[in-house]
Amino acid sequence: MGRKIIIDCDNTFGIDGCDVDDGLAIIYALAQREVEVLGISTTFGNNSLDIVYPNTISFMKNIGYPEIPVYKGSEDSYENNKAAKFLVEMVNKYNGDLCILATGSLTNLYDAWKIDNKFYEKIKSISLMGGITAPLVINNKILNELNFSCNAEASLNVLEHGKNITIATGNTCLDGFFTRERFETLKEGNDFEKWLYVQCEYWFDREKNVFKNEGIYIWDILSAAALLNPNLFIKNTINISPDEESMKKGLLIGKGKTREVIIPKIKDVDEYIEHVYNQYRIFGEKF
Repeated sequence: MGRKIIIDCDNTFGIDGCDVDDGLAIIYALAQREVEVLGISTTFGNNSLDIVYPNTISFMKNIGYPEIPVYKGSEDSYENNKAAKFLVEMVNKYNGDLCILATGSLTNLYDAWKIDNKFYEKIKSISLMGGITAPLVINNKILNELNFSCNAEASLNVLEHGKNITIATGNTCLDGFFTRERFETLKEGNDFEKWLYVQCEYWFDREKNVFKNEGIYIWDILSAAALLNPNLFIKNTINISPDEESMKKGLLIGKGKTREVIIPKIKDVDEYIEHVYNQYRIFGEKF
């Protein structure tokens, strides 16, 4: 296989009232050629670990990949964090060749660093979904940042010590709006696409009720696409300066040390959205 990745996520796909984006990011990654998903490490964010972990095991079975191992993280102890131990084991095994896609709380990465302070040095690159550079506004409603702020201490650690970091911020993700109208066409697709339509419909309904939107933002897929198909994006190198206080709100601009990260911007929104839907089709052909 080609590129090796681990997906660290707070997958709540299919849980009433919770986002579908982590599950869609997993599907997206598995649809790629020359990409090997070594495992899924679960964290909290969209919901608690006691919900996320069993839901992810069930999800992987439902999409036909029960053989990919799923590890439970921790909310309070790095010593008992099986997900963090798995991350450390894998970066040591594939030193310099492993990428991490992290789409929830960054606790597992922080705990892995506590276990091995050279953890970040052994990672090829890290693609994150989270953080904001300005207030996140959807139809005149302010949306709080919900990933980096879940564990501000962990997020600050990753941003200060990690290398080759790409961040799909909440602000960046607002460029990729997936309309209900385009989503409806999944009903005409292959069996998997039809299944995906049924499974995701509740989230489109929820977004219409809460934000009056005729569509959704699939936050986590942007971080997956930026990692695996960077040609779809403008590579913006940005200086960020998070500190302990700014991270509590997920703000990347604070009074901390300045460092460079990549905050990608979609080159062509229509092309990007069709690319994502095409990955669903490709996945469905293997389903």
